[in-house]
Amino acid sequence: MAEENPLEKLIKRRHPEYEGREAHWDFLESCYEGGRDWFRENIFKFWKEGENEYSDRVERAYRFNHSREVVDLVNKYLFRPPIHRRVGDAPDSVQRFWRKSTKNGMDIDAFVRQVARRSSIFGRIYIVVDNNAAVAPRSKAEEKEQDIRAYAYIVKPQDALDMSFDEDGKLNWILIRERFRRDEDPFDEATDVEFRYRLWTKNAWYLFEERERGDSRTKTVEQVASGEHGLGEVPVIPTDHIEDDNPYFSPALINDIAYLDRAVANYLSNLDAIIQDQTFSQLAMPAQGLMPGDEGDVKKQLVELGTKRIFIYNGEGGSAPMFLSPDPRQAQLIITAIRTIINEIYHTVGMAGERTKQDNAMGIDNSSGVAKAYDFDRVNALLCAKARNMQRLENEIARVVAKWHGEEDRLAQDSEPLVKYSDNFDVRGLLDEFDIAARLAMVQAPDEVRRRQMESLINKLFPSLSREIKEAMFAELKSWPPKLEEVGGVSGDFPTTPKRPTQGSVQAEE
Repeated sequence: MAEENPLEKLIKRRHPEYEGREAHWDFLESCYEGGRDWFRENIFKFWKEGENEYSDRVERAYRFNHSREVVDLVNKYLFRPPIHRRVGDAPDSVQRFWRKSTKNGMDIDAFVRQVARRSSIFGRIYIVVDNNAAVAPRSKAEEKEQDIRAYAYIVKPQDALDMSFDEDGKLNWILIRERFRRDEDPFDEATDVEFRYRLWTKNAWYLFEERERGDSRTKTVEQVASGEHGLGEVPVIPTDHIEDDNPYFSPALINDIAYLDRAVANYLSNLDAIIQDQTFSQLAMPAQGLMPGDEGDVKKQLVELGTKRIFIYNGEGGSAPMFLSPDPRQAQLIITAIRTIINEIYHTVGMAGERTKQDNAMGIDNSSGVAKAYDFDRVNALLCAKARNMQRLENEIARVVAKWHGEEDRLAQDSEPLVKYSDNFDVRGLLDEFDIAARLAMVQAPDEVRRRQMESLINKLFPSLSREIKEAMFAELKSWPPKLEEVGGVSGDFPTTPKRPTQGSVQAEE
């Protein structure tokens, strides 16, 4: 017996969590993406339902995509405050990466939004940082002339087949599955979408493909490309929706929401079936009322009538035909269950205020801004945790990009992070900060209180200033607010209003 090709053994490797989680990841992705195919796979058949009835019910099925709504709402809140990137302090390679972060030219803002959305769907995803250099440039001028730049792309957990970690928890290597299609020549017959496999190690990469042998019946795995990157680390960064110490898996935002979402869609389909039966009631008639025909083929006539939604019964007692319809109380029970589940979906992430009173089972009214502000406090902790993960990811990406271009030392000398996300997702805007500053001055608040509030205002007013300029501004705050001369025996920023003279003093002056 021939020994198995070691490359074939390599591409068959799977990490310990893969087999048990692959179907779950596919389900989470399908719930977010939606589409008509989703109904064919997730609308359940009644145990007493015929194939034609089930097929018709699936074709009529509909849903509001709560999985997508929750993910998009978290993204909306997460990126509402500005992201502070110190452009002036960043190396040139990082600045160019921020302008074009992907192969197709997507900038860093659009890319990190995509990363945050995918991490909410899957829990853990992987960011690969590569560059487009066929041959290493000899100088910085040649690098700019050839437009050699780093770029990043997202790898779903289904495509991260296997990996290894060292004692420090960093990747030793990772095996990634890629999709490609041979369609370069428009006049040649294009192939179907195929798989190829890329192995990243700390100093090199290897690309493998399954290719047909001469007899065109069997395939073998071959190495088709390789290269040295010399980074001393694997340029792949795992990122999680929330912090988790499991090396292979992290819970997703819609881990449970997707299953509740599917339950809502099935209840809606059940409700649709009740409405259809209520609208088009079923006729029940005595068997004696059948049209005369072949006496020996009565059974066949009963079956044919049964397929036309007509119930037959023995009418020897003189019963008249009637119409049957479901009990309307069944529909009310389903509506109550749907409202309760939708309420639970948004309460799990603290977003009940985003639903109207009817949608979330008589909960918070969508028109109440105060109620929504209080409800939003529940999601603030989630946003802060996700923002910390995204900040750590962006700074790690910037470091790897700088390392690809030999500029890592410049970042290592800077103790302050190059990218900073907001650590507070309150609803106060810039105008609110100015209003608070004016009110603190009116009540003559302590100077230290006003300085802290002014720091918050500066961060919101100038989010992208370099570190040196911000340090100069904060240094000036130490001598602010300025002290005026004492007026009326009181010192402060504003003179006190002089007292109105009494009548006796006016006469004395006269």
